[in-house]
Amino acid sequence: MNFRESFIAFIKSENRDGSNRASSYIRAINLLDSILERKAPKELNASSIWSISSAAHIQSLYQLVLEHQKLGNDGIFAGEKPVSYWRDGFCSAALRSYREFLVTHLYEQKMWDIYQDSSVRPEELSEKLAEQEIESAELLVVEQDLDLKTKVGKDAVREVKARLGQGFFRKMILAQYNTQCCITGLNVPEVLRASHITSWADDPENRMNPSNGLCLSATYDAAFDKHLISFDDDYRMILSPALKEYYTNLAFKEYFLNREGARISKPKHYCPDKVLLDQHLRKMPQG
Repeated sequence: MNFRESFIAFIKSENRDGSNRASSYIRAINLLDSILERKAPKELNASSIWSISSAAHIQSLYQLVLEHQKLGNDGIFAGEKPVSYWRDGFCSAALRSYREFLVTHLYEQKMWDIYQDSSVRPEELSEKLAEQEIESAELLVVEQDLDLKTKVGKDAVREVKARLGQGFFRKMILAQYNTQCCITGLNVPEVLRASHITSWADDPENRMNPSNGLCLSATYDAAFDKHLISFDDDYRMILSPALKEYYTNLAFKEYFLNREGARISKPKHYCPDKVLLDQHLRKMPQG
């Protein structure tokens, strides 16, 4: 399996190091492919980085590259050009990024397989998604020099797992709503949010539940998060009475008052859970 194109998409979609780094990282890994195939110890099996699917394997290569970048012309980079790629750390940076990509990509692929599995009943889906382990997540905190047996180390790994879980939840919800705000139809990914109906912190059982998410643009996400807007069991927008002081504002009329009572667009699958929406609605400030 060749992960090259998926890695490029990962850098761009996540805006990792800026999308302009994609070409530099690809060139750095291609350069490393040639160098490691000729000069790396045989036990590292480095004939083609793009075919490696183990983050632990990439970690071993990363450590080797870090060591030899410091050795300069006394190591495996002796005589290798362009010199700037290994001298300025592009080779190690590319492998570090690729390591994160592999951890993320393999986890998300496993999650998509479950999401798309027709044999998984809707009421089982949330639990199935939530119980999936993230292989090699600890490799994403190794450079923090933490003892993973301590509370600080365990908390760091837990934060990584939460970040990756939330990242997949966002992709799942945006896919459900065709990357469009369910209120306005706005389709600019950079301003869209995967809004939890009941929050990540307060409702662990529904963290990965696709029926616990709405695709909202940033303004509506903020209002929904503060319970200033909600939706009834017919998926119509409800405004909090606490907003009545803004009714004369023209922008408020355009963004909120004119949309009161309008239905949201439905997702491809897994409509918002009406019980969870009712819980959200009950927390709406009354003025």
